[in-house]
Amino acid sequence: MIQAARINSLLTLACAGILTLANDAVAADAPPAPAQVFTLVPGIRHQTMDNFGANDAWSLQKIGAWSETNKQRIAEILFSTNTGIGLSCWRFNLGAGINHATIDNDWRTVETFETAAGQYDWTHQANERWFLRAAKAYGIQQFAATVYSPPLRLTRNGLSNLGDDKVSTTNLKPGAEDAFATYLTDILAHFRTNADPAERIDFNYILPVNEPQWDWVARQEGNRAANADLKRIYLALKHRLIATGLPTAILGPESGSIPDMYQLDAEARQKWHADYGNYLHTICDDPALAACFNGILTYHSYWSDQMPKKLLPDRLQLGRALATHPHWRLWQSEYCIMESGRDLGMRSALRVARIIHCDLTVVGASAWQWWEAVANEDFKSGLIYTDYEQPGDPENILDSKILWVLGNYSRFIRPGMIRIELHGGGQPDLNGTMGSAYLNPQNGQLVVVFVNEADTSVNIRLNASGSSQEQFATTRFTAYTTSAQKSLAADGLADVAHGYALPPRSVVTLVSNPD
Repeated sequence: MIQAARINSLLTLACAGILTLANDAVAADAPPAPAQVFTLVPGIRHQTMDNFGANDAWSLQKIGAWSETNKQRIAEILFSTNTGIGLSCWRFNLGAGINHATIDNDWRTVETFETAAGQYDWTHQANERWFLRAAKAYGIQQFAATVYSPPLRLTRNGLSNLGDDKVSTTNLKPGAEDAFATYLTDILAHFRTNADPAERIDFNYILPVNEPQWDWVARQEGNRAANADLKRIYLALKHRLIATGLPTAILGPESGSIPDMYQLDAEARQKWHADYGNYLHTICDDPALAACFNGILTYHSYWSDQMPKKLLPDRLQLGRALATHPHWRLWQSEYCIMESGRDLGMRSALRVARIIHCDLTVVGASAWQWWEAVANEDFKSGLIYTDYEQPGDPENILDSKILWVLGNYSRFIRPGMIRIELHGGGQPDLNGTMGSAYLNPQNGQLVVVFVNEADTSVNIRLNASGSSQEQFATTRFTAYTTSAQKSLAADGLADVAHGYALPPRSVVTLVSNPD
């Protein structure tokens, strides 16, 4: 993980050329500029990467009813490591039950497997399960079961969000922690021993509470939970996992705010008169609570891309906090741009690339996961978009540049790869160029991702330090480009040792080829 002593050097690289985005227009190339030199330092190693992922997040209950051809196309885009973005983790939502009392959008409420206490109908969530099977068929090996609300039977108000309850610290019924844990482990055990091999899935992770510091009063499933509520939930769930012999690890706290990872949330405390936030220290410093986790804590990067106020200061603080708990890993486990209006182009894609870069290099996140894999709304929430709303509508598939920019990372940076140091440019301002590098310790493959926010092409040269120089001189790289004109397109061999031009407003992944 990132050590405190490394923060300042990381800041220089992460700050490099972070510019205000203009538009998708590509300016004519300026006269060639001197190449910016980047140096790989394999001897300086940072976090081991766990995965890149996305959520089925309600929408696939609708998309799963599509024709087989179109469902297969979406699965290919999301899961294929040859023609898609090659996600390595899939998050499967366990619905709380249909709630139309406080949720008027049918895309935001989902049936549950539970029919009564201890009774289940495993034919439920059939459309989401189609994509669960597809993910497994494509070779995904990491699965997370995500819960946004307890089932209706176990909530205070019988709803899957707080509704008009402005007082309770949580919507889980008092004393229902064990019943909630049993409900979750029953579902996990079913999938682990499923009679259908295509759906026999050992969920690696279970997320019992999502963004616990928010109100969650309407529009979609959600459940707030004070720190004391979380502790009871986590302890009960850990006890049931052990009792049932399930290897599934608990994920949390899924903080909806980066600062809440290292400090208390004053606004939440004022509303509900209990502690929320300061999750990293609250969990890691409590031996009983820490034992509930597998050394991983999760946060979300929402509202964190404002410059210079939020982008780097919040992540530097989180990096410092993490350095005091060196045996823990952090995942950035949910993000989209919190703005109305779809953007299928490079403007938003470059914003997302910047967020990914800073989460990986400044915080040291070992996983990075997107919010909705497929969205039908006019919001910057999807990797793939559709205008489909109900059966009979055209099943159109609209891919975004955000999708392919994520693929510049997810297809090539595979689980188990190690981020290594990349020095660059020799100056604080790299004219919009950001870079990060990754090593496969099994076969020595190198992956380097560059983000060029400039309206002109940028010449770069790549070399290696120390004893790696001689071996690196003969290394051949293939470039994969996402830009206004290209979507993760293979651009052939890149002569990085002598100079390579990154296209304007692009993300380029350089992948070393085996000898």
